[in-house]
Amino acid sequence: MEKSTTNFQLLDNYVSEFNMEVMDKIKYTDSLDINSSVSFSIVNIDEINLIGQVELTYDIEVNIKEKEAFNIALVMNALFHTDNKISKKSFEELLKFQGAPIVSNLCLAYINSVTALSGMPPLNMPIIDFNDFFKNSGSKK
Repeated sequence: MEKSTTNFQLLDNYVSEFNMEVMDKIKYTDSLDINSSVSFSIVNIDEINLIGQVELTYDIEVNIKEKEAFNIALVMNALFHTDNKISKKSFEELLKFQGAPIVSNLCLAYINSVTALSGMPPLNMPIIDFNDFFKNSGSKK
């Protein structure tokens, strides 16, 4: 069997901000209208050690019959590393197209868990296509 390795690794991640405000508890039978926005930014790049810090923000508003039920604000930071000797621009591309989906999946799991632990049905947010996201200028630098 051939050994498979990757040269891009998640070193650490943490939730730097979280807020959930519940105005009305949702039930499994409720029909939900979900509005959300997502932003991504590269916070810092250590060019010597090739470590990059990224930040992904989810702002979610959930409505039931045009009435706001709850909202969630989540900011997650993560550190990534590569041992490839690549340019800063190439490393930024790795952070955007490989790092952002990893952090996004961690955010989605966090949102799913915290809503389920709050006595409501788990909120399952859709997966983002980051190729389209960045083509449509979804990132902030």
